[in-house]
Amino acid sequence: MSNIFYNIVSIIIGLVLISFFILNLKNNKLYMTIVSAIHGVLFLFAGISGFFIPKEYGYITILWMLALCITMVICILLKNKSENEFSLR
Repeated sequence: MSNIFYNIVSIIIGLVLISFFILNLKNNKLYMTIVSAIHGVLFLFAGISGFFIPKEYGYITILWMLALCITMVICILLKNKSENEFSLR
């Protein structure tokens, strides 16, 4: 229970990504819709499961959040790179 801050932040990030998922459904952007839905659910799961992890394993939530942030950034950068390649042709 010592990582309450990280658990709450993970839940907030998950909710923001799910709201981004809902907005992208209306804009019909399939790639970012799928990526934000998957990451949103995983952030929510990480935040909620952090409340049930024993105190000595509290760092797992932080590492999980870090891994999810890195994969989200990689997905966004790959999407931007592919858009730039198509616009140059």
